[in-house]
Amino acid sequence: YQRRVHGGGQIVDHSIFEEHTRRFEREFFKDMSDLGIREPDVITRVSEFIPEVVAFIQTLLDKKMAYQGDNGIYFDTTAFKAKGNSYPKLKRGAADASAEEMAEGEGALLDKEATKRSPNDFALWKSSKPGEPRWDAPWGAGRPGWHIECSVMATCVFGNNMDIHAGGSDLKFPHHDNELAQSEAYHDCPQWVNYFFHAGHLHIKGLKMSKSLKNFITIQQALKEHSARQLRLMFLCSNWDKPMNYSDQAVDEARSKESLLKNFFGAVKALLRTDWMNQRLDWGPGEQALSQTLMEQQQLIHTALCDNFNTPDVMMAMCDLVTEANKYLAKATLPNAPLIRKVASYLTYLLCVFGVEGRDSIGFSVNAEVETDALVGPYLDTLVEFRDTIRAGAKDKRDPGYFLNLCDSVRDDRLPDLGVRLEDRMNGPSIWKLDDPAVLRREVEEKRAKQLAAQQRKQQAKIQEKEKVLAKWTAAAIPVADLFTTGANAGKYSAYDEAGIPTATSNGEALSKKVRKMCETEFSKHQQLHAELHSHADVPQFLQQLQAEVEEAKRT
Repeated sequence: YQRRVHGGGQIVDHSIFEEHTRRFEREFFKDMSDLGIREPDVITRVSEFIPEVVAFIQTLLDKKMAYQGDNGIYFDTTAFKAKGNSYPKLKRGAADASAEEMAEGEGALLDKEATKRSPNDFALWKSSKPGEPRWDAPWGAGRPGWHIECSVMATCVFGNNMDIHAGGSDLKFPHHDNELAQSEAYHDCPQWVNYFFHAGHLHIKGLKMSKSLKNFITIQQALKEHSARQLRLMFLCSNWDKPMNYSDQAVDEARSKESLLKNFFGAVKALLRTDWMNQRLDWGPGEQALSQTLMEQQQLIHTALCDNFNTPDVMMAMCDLVTEANKYLAKATLPNAPLIRKVASYLTYLLCVFGVEGRDSIGFSVNAEVETDALVGPYLDTLVEFRDTIRAGAKDKRDPGYFLNLCDSVRDDRLPDLGVRLEDRMNGPSIWKLDDPAVLRREVEEKRAKQLAAQQRKQQAKIQEKEKVLAKWTAAAIPVADLFTTGANAGKYSAYDEAGIPTATSNGEALSKKVRKMCETEFSKHQQLHAELHSHADVPQFLQQLQAEVEEAKRT
């Protein structure tokens, strides 16, 4: 990229590299912001810690824990272990790293021609190749190794001990083991990190995400199809240290849980908007049972979180709690609002803990600083427009159906764009809930698509029914004497009695009693229909009218 854009093999201007890295740094932090992930307290860039890297490596050289090779500085794992240290710590039972693991650990820094004292030794400083960034150092111009970057920057921030260190499961060895070795050698400490969290890989439809498998998806691509909330809920349904599966089934499960929670919160808000303080606040068997369920689920959730952050069990318990609360709301004539609010508050607290809801902000609530006109203007515009249309319809003395359609139009066309879901109820007033406008618009589109499909099925059935009637009376127009000699019966028979009923098949064989009986029954029915048809004054006009009805049904 650098050679293509800037040309030449030697690039010594660090601003060129910084311009390139800042671009991807901005994209990364935008992804994190779009996912609702908090910003870090400290942002470190290795290019801004080069003096500290050089000093760190020099200390390791002075302690005889590193040596100079023909193309850089290497950490001496043999000397490190000779001092009584353990290597590798995280990969138990492994004495030496394989060639594949070293290639994974060194990456672009791997030099197959390099002379190392041990296959386990890894680069602290590498001589730069043409076109690569380079910095001056006592042992020659070059750049830091991969592992040393993390150790130096973490040391500058945390010192000689770190409580928790996290990363993907693929970083356990050799990267994290190499970090530990060089940091413990530098600090002369037996334990630089207290706890490691190694997260599972992201799998796409059961396979590890990989460019080579062509199942690679970016965060922005995922966010075009699903919300950040849905993605977080999807990951919460998986154990953090196991492979996380990104699939239609996993996303559908997350959407189902989101819908369950969203509908419950909407019902709670609708309840709290009522004048519940002027109503009875019973504490009967229903309230006692829900309160007991809440306490039981709280304990279950606490136990699950203490068990290696078992979020799948937590999500299951949360959904079970919502289900029980919904059952209570459905049965209770006057629901106990404080109890329901307590359930909703606890669930909201958990969602904030998991980062599904709530983001860091500075100062007072933003809504307090928004101008009233800008905040309520769109809602008032909708109300005024609806009122004007109602008044105009009333002056024109429009029928009730016109006003009901206006109500449906406000619900389906205007309120979704404002993020308002209006739900009609069979018994009682409608209730409103706030939601994502994009989600509401999609639901309206899906609803209309289903209605259109139902209308089309109904219309098709109507057409088929009219075609059936037309076919019936068109067949009834056949003269009775010609019933068994025309149409579908032509050529089937060779002899008939005086009434025109068949007596022999086309090859001259006499009809069986069963077939003869069937022909007589058909003849009798046709005779009746033919007579009924000719009761109309003008049979051709009657058939033309039926044909016209079929054509009209097809046009509509």
